[in-house]
Amino acid sequence: MEIRQFEAFAAVHASGSVTAAARLLDRSQPVVSRQIQDLEQELGFTLFTRTRPQVTLTEQGRQFLEEVRNVLTGLQQLEERSQEIAAGRVRPLRIATSLSLSNSLVPTVLADMFEQDPTFQHKLYMDVMPSSHIVPALLSGDSDVAFTSLPLELERCQLHWCAQAPCQVALPATHPLAELPSISAAQLVNDTLITLSNASRMRHRMSTALLHPDRSRQQRRVTTSSTMSAVMMVRAGMGVALVDPCLALHIQPEGVVYKALDAYVPYTFGAVTHRGRPLSDEALRIISAVRDYAFKHIPHIAEADVSGVPALPYPQDLIVSTEE
Repeated sequence: MEIRQFEAFAAVHASGSVTAAARLLDRSQPVVSRQIQDLEQELGFTLFTRTRPQVTLTEQGRQFLEEVRNVLTGLQQLEERSQEIAAGRVRPLRIATSLSLSNSLVPTVLADMFEQDPTFQHKLYMDVMPSSHIVPALLSGDSDVAFTSLPLELERCQLHWCAQAPCQVALPATHPLAELPSISAAQLVNDTLITLSNASRMRHRMSTALLHPDRSRQQRRVTTSSTMSAVMMVRAGMGVALVDPCLALHIQPEGVVYKALDAYVPYTFGAVTHRGRPLSDEALRIISAVRDYAFKHIPHIAEADVSGVPALPYPQDLIVSTEE
């Protein structure tokens, strides 16, 4: 198999036809057709269902496309890195972040670091991914350092620091309870709940914390894979949601208010790297900078267990009244 065949395959999928792919690649149509045919012959399965005027991926073609994209992306990065090596430039820092932290903590800290030190990392990659993809990205070398929600199965990775802080309830600003200092699940039995779909140990707790026993099974629930999406749904007036404290600190759209929950639901997060790989000074600096910022700005933040699992007892200083 050849790279030009992979390029032809990806281009046909992206453009929807062999003719359009040929224009995209600046090749003749017969050449692109032959490259696809040769690739299918080598693979032993059909990549496209040919229905004029467009072509569509077969199921095997869809699976193969995921692998081809990885190869082409890797080649692009290899080309860029070879140019950097030739120019004597240091290797770019590659950061992985879970979805919520990419919208909150990490960009804010990076902006502060760039402002304070114009020489810090002339080039940086930040990949946003589900928490479940973090450890594989570190193990494969695709990422140097990761900031993620926890817990995770760390395998050959290590936690540099781990913190926990209480989640907050996001309400529409017009909600009848918006003026209260804190909210209980019992007060939300008639509200539409917007919950998260990830079923890990802590995500499950976040998804079920507002489910009071008195709540009717017929009461509407909306499930989303994104905390940011949940906040936007609250803003639109669709319902209420439990939100992690990092996002609540940084994402405060007009029309949304955040309130304490009378039950302690900790959000746990931290910095993770590969245990056996040396870290650059820049990686160590950002690991420390994110921690320092979090412990300075996030309310009621505390050190969490080195396993990444929070200490669950309700801290006494968080007890607040839900009464008016």
